[in-house]
This record gives sequence, C-alpha cells and structure tokens, in this order.
Amino acid sequence: MCVMFLLPIKADDINVITSDTIKTDSVIEKYTSLIEKLQREIQQLKADSALRQSPYFFRTFAQGTLYDAPLKQEFGLAWQPTLPGRTVDTPSIYNSKDFQSTLLKEENERLMDMYVTTPQLVKTTETELEENGGIHDGGLPETPTDVKIHKQNIVFDIIDDEEPIKLDVKRPNFWKFSGNYSLQFTQTYFSDNWYQGGENNYSMLALATMEANFDNKQKVQWDNKLEMRLGFQTSKSDEKHKMKTNDDLLRFTSKIGYKATKHWFYTLQVQAYTQFYPSFRANSFDVSSDFMSPFNLVVSLGMDYKFEWKKFRGSANLSPIAYNFKSVARPSLYGNFGLEPGKKVYNNFGPNITVNYTWEICKNIRWDARIYWFSNMKMTDIEWENTFTFSINKYLNSKLFLYPRIDDSSERYKSENGSYLMFKEWFSLGVNYSF
Repeated sequence: MCVMFLLPIKADDINVITSDTIKTDSVIEKYTSLIEKLQREIQQLKADSALRQSPYFFRTFAQGTLYDAPLKQEFGLAWQPTLPGRTVDTPSIYNSKDFQSTLLKEENERLMDMYVTTPQLVKTTETELEENGGIHDGGLPETPTDVKIHKQNIVFDIIDDEEPIKLDVKRPNFWKFSGNYSLQFTQTYFSDNWYQGGENNYSMLALATMEANFDNKQKVQWDNKLEMRLGFQTSKSDEKHKMKTNDDLLRFTSKIGYKATKHWFYTLQVQAYTQFYPSFRANSFDVSSDFMSPFNLVVSLGMDYKFEWKKFRGSANLSPIAYNFKSVARPSLYGNFGLEPGKKVYNNFGPNITVNYTWEICKNIRWDARIYWFSNMKMTDIEWENTFTFSINKYLNSKLFLYPRIDDSSERYKSENGSYLMFKEWFSLGVNYSF
C-alpha cells in the first residue's frame, strides 16, 4: 500500500458544534476554510504536486494494484482512465475547471514510482480488481441538507490513537577490560648479587595481568593495570626450606591523562608495588624481603606520549617531578633497601621516566617490555623487564623473561667486580588464557 502524507490537525482548528441543526452551507464553509488552511501548510512545506492537493487519488493509497495506465504512459502508449465507472470530470477542490487528464497523469507517475521502488507492495492486478466488481459508480455521496447531532462537545484526542514509542537508549561504554592468566613451569637464573636473593632452579610460576582502561574518545584517558606474579621452587641446596619463592610481584599502575595534542597527554601517574610472600636466604630463617617490606610508591606528574606504528605500540611517561616513597613494615628489615640504618621510611624527589611497549614481532611471537628510571641525583634505579611470549596455540605458550636491573642505593647490591648491575632470567612452558 502506498503511503499518503497527512498534515496534523489540532483540535483548536475545528470549532465545537453544539446546535441541533447545521445547514449545508455552513458545513461547506467550515470544510473549505479548513482545506485552505491545509493548503497553506502544504505550500510552506514546498509541496508542488497536484497529487497532494486532491483527495480523489484513491489508487495511491488503496491496496497496491498493478494498473495498465501508468505502464502505457511510461512507454508513450495511448491509455484510458483506469477502471470503468470512474467519474470522468472529477472536480478539483479549488477549481472545478481543472483538467482531469493532468491529474490522472500525475497519479500515474506516482503509481509508476511505487512499482519501481516498492514492488513488494503490489498485491493484485487491474484485471483481478475488475473481476471483483471494480470501482462503484456514483462518485462522492451527497451532503445531506440537515445534520442533527446531540448537544455535546466534540473532543479530539489525537494522542490516544498513537501507539506508544519505545526508545531503547544505549549509552556508549568508554571502558575496555582485558586480562591474561598463565600457569608456567620455569627454569630460572639469578646473578649472585640479586637484591632479593635466589638460586638457579626449576619451578612453577603463576602470572596474572588485568587491565581496565577508560577512553571517552575526546580528552580524557584513564589506564589501570594490576600485575601479579608468584612462583615457588624446590631447592636441593636449602636444607631448611622445602619450598621458596622464586618470583614475587604485586604491582598496580594507574595513569590518568588529559589530551594536549594528538599523541601527548598531561598525565598524573601512580605506581605502587610490593610482594606477596616472604623470601628467605638459603639455609637460613632470615627473611630477606616480605609483604610491604619493601613497599614502593611513585607519584609522578608530567607528559605521556602514546604511539602506535603498525604492530609496535606503547607509551612513554616523562615526569620532571616525581615523589618516591619507600617503607619497610618488618622491623628486622629496617635500614635495608637503600634506607638509612634503623629507618623504616624513605622519601625523595626526582625525575622519572616509565616506558611500556608491545611489539608483535610475528604471528606467534610478542615482546612486552617495561623500562623504569628514577634518580634523585644521589641514587639511580633502572629496570628493564622483558617478556617474550611464544604462542603454540590459543591455550599453550612459552615465555622467556629477561630482567636487568641497576640500583646503587645500597652497597650490598654491589657484585664482586663492583658493579650494581643485577640480572634475572627464567624460561617457562605452560597454559595461558586471555580475554
């Protein structure tokens, strides 16, 4: 069925009728006045078609039918007014001398447009319509001389006739969540001056990384990352401990930025890290490190540069001002980890650089790295964590972890050759799950 556009009629536009008898002239006058108003509104909508001004074009809003006249007119053939019984001189609303042929041509054009654009609306043919009786003769019904109605107000409620519109409002989700979980079997190597202690071994390691990042696609970005690593090992050389930790990290990083340019953000970054489980020295019950011993907090303010080049992406946080806080909760460890003897808290200020990047070297090899540098002009702490992931399939992979570190905050960190360079490495094979 074709669509007929109707202009809205407000209740105020029609006067309330309360008399018992309405003369025919009065009805025609009111009807003509209303039609003239509709015409003005049509003209405001730039309606230039005679079709929109005539209610006699029944074929355009009746059941979709394939008529002969529109097809013949389109191909330049002679055609006759469709269906016998149709009034030949159908009057126009505004001018009774309007040519019927002009109106019928207009109607044929609208029907042809329907056949081309919405052929699925055509349900029958002109022949079938004629076989069922065609169009009844007689034209429009005559207006009665008198119309009697009850004494009551006529209320037009155009709202009740409308079906309620249900809106499904969906707000954009600016959060993106991801995670990676692994259970690995490892081979580990420690340098002899590693600051947490340790020995070469084979062990089992659990790793988990969770991220929750906010990006409103305009100015604000907020990245949150929680990293957890905990591994246990057996040591043949340690007669006092059957199980010891070989890797232990609990680190949370939160970075909120406000866009300055396409790649640069004004950024406030917070890094807090410690470990889960106490570490023991070999053949001793002396604890070398423990939960919250040490606890490190670095708050930095600066600029963050985010980059992405094909399969290489990451960020570099440059902070000319950073606050470094370190504390030790275990009394037996006071004065360790670069603290002054007997002290459990350490505060200092200095510049800080933190770089994180990921490189998809090839389809099955990924390199994740973190570079950290802090200095207060008296001591320097440099870390470079490298994790190479070799994917076998969706759930199996192997990892190679390389971790050089420089920390000159304590003389105890010096190796036999006087270097503050430490090194840690492990290689693993295990199961992995990511989302």
